[in-house]
Amino acid sequence: MDDFQEFARDPKRRRRFERMLFLAAERGDADLVAERLGWGVDPNCRFRRARTPLIENVRGACPSAATVRALLQHGADPALTDEAGLTALDYARRKLIRLHEGKLAPPRKSPSLDENDQLTLGAEEQASIDELRAELGPDGAEFVRVYWQERLRAARRVFNDPREVEEIVEILEGAAG
Repeated sequence: MDDFQEFARDPKRRRRFERMLFLAAERGDADLVAERLGWGVDPNCRFRRARTPLIENVRGACPSAATVRALLQHGADPALTDEAGLTALDYARRKLIRLHEGKLAPPRKSPSLDENDQLTLGAEEQASIDELRAELGPDGAEFVRVYWQERLRAARRVFNDPREVEEIVEILEGAAG
């Protein structure tokens, strides 16, 4: 852990670590965001159009209340604006309006999940995993387990869920208050 903290603070590498945080926030992956923040990555770093990870999470297709909470707990400033002069709360409110007006696609369940929200792979993907498992043997069990776990997490992601956006608005209003 200390190595990652040193790397994350190293001026030569800092920007790469900030980029990893930004991408995890954009995807709404709260676990990765919390991990990267634990490395000491600046939660207020800025990327394209002066957007912070907090703003990018809310603007992205997978806004996540858990990601917003993690960023705020690690010092993200909800009052920061992007180059358009908008905060994360401004974007969340706009997105919520568009969701309620039906201007964004409704939330949907991944076709990779069955009726019990368990992962079901297509024949081609399953054959690929079986081939990899045979190739790696017992040493590959951990790799296959991690692949399965990440694939399941990706399949369970819901795009533009109005309930998430409503919760984000409440969280950000509370943080601004």
